[in-house]
This record gives sequence, structure tokens and C-alpha cells, in this order.
Amino acid sequence: MKHCDACSVDFTGDMARCPLCQNELHGEASPAAFPAQQIYLRPRRLTVEIITFVAGAILLLLGFFAYLFSWPIPIVSASAAALIISVLFINSAILHAPRPLRLMFRYFYIMLAIALVWFVATMNHVVTMFVIPITCLVSLVFDVVLLIVLRTKAIDQYAKYLAFDIVAGLLPLTFIPLGWAPWDVLVMVSGLVSLLVLLGLLVFARRQLFSEFGKQFSA
Repeated sequence: MKHCDACSVDFTGDMARCPLCQNELHGEASPAAFPAQQIYLRPRRLTVEIITFVAGAILLLLGFFAYLFSWPIPIVSASAAALIISVLFINSAILHAPRPLRLMFRYFYIMLAIALVWFVATMNHVVTMFVIPITCLVSLVFDVVLLIVLRTKAIDQYAKYLAFDIVAGLLPLTFIPLGWAPWDVLVMVSGLVSLLVLLGLLVFARRQLFSEFGKQFSA
């Protein structure tokens, strides 16, 4: 073990200096009592980097379409602020929460529930044209990032959440015949991305997906 002469404390691991007083440690290094935290932080940091990049791309696309179609500035600003707040919350939870992924899925569901209550109370088509489709798209992008980072583990542990997100992404399509989405581009994009995620799961992970659903229904 490494020993600090100033503090008279022994330390495991291969530290060069005392974490208490910063004096040089003496003695032979021994294995640390806990594994290196870096091993477990690496996938989380990769996830945060991917989500941050995707969010930045969405913000750029939002600005581009806002200029192209002359969207109202208050709607664009509110959408951008909601996206930034969501990404900050997601990244913080991924880095610091003990079980961040289930928290993320439930966060999106809470956002959808709030948006639906808002629409029922106000019948404001901004909710159905922008808020709900964008929330669904962000949750689907999160699912894709999760599948890229965790691969088969994502389906093993979160198959029911993935299925719910696909269904939620398709539901905004019902706004079109109901007349709730006069401008239906984002609604159509949400449905398209949902179908693409579903197609990817059926092509690349069909057996594993059906197996996980079999376990859910047999439990």
C-alpha cells in the first residue's frame, strides 16, 4: 500500500500523491478496493456526446426551416428552449443518475402527458403541430442513440419502452384526419422516423425483440 507520512494514512491503488494533503506517497502500489470508474463512465460520456451532437443538428434544422417557411419567432424560440432544457436534463441524468435510462423514458412520457393536457385545455394547434411531434422525435432519437451505444443490451432491458416510443411517434399521424395539424410536416416526419426505427428493429433484431416481448407477456 502507498503511505502518506504527513497524514499517517495508507491508500490502495497507484496514486502518486496523497488526496488529503498532496504530499508524495511512499511504498508499493496495491490494487484499489473499487474498479476504475472510468470504465463505467465511458459509455455514458459517449451517449452524452452523441445526444449533444444530434440536438445541435436539430437546432440547426429548426432554424433553417423557420427561415424557409417563416415560422413565428415565439414558436421557434419556445421549441428551441424546450429542446435545450430537455437535452441538459437528459445529459445530467445520464452522467449522474444511478439508473438514468428509465428516468429518460419516463421523462418523455411526462412531457407528452403535459402536452396533451395543454392541448385539451386550449385546443391550440401549436401543440399538435410542433410540441408533440418534436417530443416524439427527440424520444426516437434517444432510442436510436441507445441502440447504437448499448446494442443488444438496449433490447434486453428496454424493449417495452422502445415499442411504446414507436407507437407514440405514430400517434401524431391521427392529428391529420382530425384537422389538428394544418401544417403536418413534423407530424409526417415523426411517423416516418417511427417506421424507420421499427423497420430497423425488425430487420436487425427481430428474434431478440420477439423473445423479449414473449417474456413480457408470459410473466
